[in-house]
Amino acid sequence: MSPSGQDNKKQTAAGRDPVSGHVEADVAIIGHAASFAPGASVLWHRHSRGQLALTLARVMRVETLDKVWLVPRGSVLWLPAETPHRSLAPEQRLMRSLYVRPDSAESLPTAPTAVEQGTPLADMVTWLAETYDSDRLDKAWSTVAGAALALVRPGPGVSIRLPQPADPALAVIADAVLADPSAEISLEDWAERFGMAARTLRRRVQAETGLSYRDWRRILGLTVAAERLLAGGRVTDVAFETGYAGTSAFVAAFRAAFQVTPGEFQRRAAGR
Repeated sequence: MSPSGQDNKKQTAAGRDPVSGHVEADVAIIGHAASFAPGASVLWHRHSRGQLALTLARVMRVETLDKVWLVPRGSVLWLPAETPHRSLAPEQRLMRSLYVRPDSAESLPTAPTAVEQGTPLADMVTWLAETYDSDRLDKAWSTVAGAALALVRPGPGVSIRLPQPADPALAVIADAVLADPSAEISLEDWAERFGMAARTLRRRVQAETGLSYRDWRRILGLTVAAERLLAGGRVTDVAFETGYAGTSAFVAAFRAAFQVTPGEFQRRAAGR
């Protein structure tokens, strides 16, 4: 499926969203609780409503067209209506979401945004998603829903600028590296697989990512490393799992990419 999400836009005013499963209704905010099996990947799609997404898994990766968002447990991500995205969680994923009609989201950010932590928002989204009933929306529910939207303020979040390549060959490479960053596959090997000259593939990588193949592959691998650190992985284990021969080389590469050490990254994400 392409990032445009066209295959998932077949929804009607009275229908069920084909990805989340929430049922459309003539209300400003819809609450929805969903679960996905461990390792389940939700392919490229978009919603006609904005989504306040909360994960109860240890970490969830959400990819938009120009960034990878790493969403730790209890953190909230805002995705405006019609934002193409896909997601993956290594373990069973419990999602609690509010789907906000565009005319009720005018005060919210116009681009995907990590929401400020340290507020009651996560608890409010959880309660609203688990108690939503379109036929019985009382004043208390509506009041809490309005207060939840008022708490949506941009926070630092954990995101990595990583544009999604439009070239099909580059998309295959990106998915392969994200699936197993320890696999050493050279640009020349990929070019041979695709039946093209290495020089041609090198130019395509540079044109679409602004990076050399080596640097692009390194950032992809560090994205996976950051995800595993957020899930509670030990720095030494994550280093070897993502293809580094030693911890010191991994720490240096991680600091160069994110301006913090892996340990500091884990502490900041945990709010410590």
